[in-house]
Amino acid sequence: MIKFNDITKRYKDTTILSDISFEIEEGQLVVLIGLSGCGKTTTLKMINRLIKPTSGNIFINGEDISTKDPIELRRRIGYVIQQTGLFPHMTIRENIEVIPRVEKLPQEKINNRTLELMKMVGLEEEFLDRYPTELSGGQQQRVGVARAFALDPDIILMDEPFSALDPITRNQLQDELVSLQRKVKKTIVFVTHDMAEAIKIADKICIMNKGQIVQYDTPENILKYPANDFVLEFVGKNRIWGSPKYIRAKDIMIENPVTCTPDLPLSRCLENMRMRNVNSLMVVEGENQKLQGIIKAKQIAKQKDRSIEVNHIMLKDFITTHPEDTIINILKMVNTDDVSEIPVLDERGMLIGLITQSSLVNTLSQQYIVPDGEVE
Repeated sequence: MIKFNDITKRYKDTTILSDISFEIEEGQLVVLIGLSGCGKTTTLKMINRLIKPTSGNIFINGEDISTKDPIELRRRIGYVIQQTGLFPHMTIRENIEVIPRVEKLPQEKINNRTLELMKMVGLEEEFLDRYPTELSGGQQQRVGVARAFALDPDIILMDEPFSALDPITRNQLQDELVSLQRKVKKTIVFVTHDMAEAIKIADKICIMNKGQIVQYDTPENILKYPANDFVLEFVGKNRIWGSPKYIRAKDIMIENPVTCTPDLPLSRCLENMRMRNVNSLMVVEGENQKLQGIIKAKQIAKQKDRSIEVNHIMLKDFITTHPEDTIINILKMVNTDDVSEIPVLDERGMLIGLITQSSLVNTLSQQYIVPDGEVE
């Protein structure tokens, strides 16, 4: 959709961007983030040619934007800025309709689109005849978003649109943007300096430093696998605990749980438990390790005859999870079903891991432990 190819930007002797190359896929919300002066806003403004690169090319749908008329290009790209950019002498209706009128669209079509946009951003029709100063900051920003969508553009640029708002309004608008994006699937490029905001709304995050891209990846991968010390410090060592949806079963499971076969005598099971210091065994069968049941030490303790096979008394009704399940759902299982262990199975029913209460406690405690081993 949008491709940056070896883009450099210099102002006299100062290099703002240095040979950056990356692609933004159609329908994704990509966040540009970094310290002040890193080049994120410059990068954003190059997409609609508000800033021209010193060298390199930018392509939209395979076409070099340097060959396009900048005015026409900008009319086809929505743009939302921090200060809303609303014209104070115009009503809300006039602000939203300014570009459609310039494009000389039929009045009936403009009217219908305006009402549709007001509904989309959660504003009542009665606001249309008011002026921007009669609206709150959050309401004004909603109008700014509505105006950006007026011509139904494929690309929306958003330059720190929520940074001037109070935390409650900002959080609400972030939620609304995520919800709106699920419905409209526009290509949105969003600049922010707030990592929590980036993680919350982005499909992919582009972290920049001194005019270069240091990591461009999904929020989950950036949280789990920071590219270098700068990213680790910028993101925050314990940031992932603010987004537990990215902590999955595969990240916290015991990868080689102790197992046994269904035909093993109970006496041997108990011996295995003692040797491996566990109080349960996963009962699997065949080379593919398909889970058949669970046998616990307290079950064996009730049996006088320890020569009988596991399959006669093993638990066959148990809770399982899959590798991509989140820690949130796993904790709900533990709390609701009062289980001490949860096997992790792949799509074939093959045992690939185990989550226990102790492994959960160990995982959860990590958010309070700093690298030198001290408790925060």
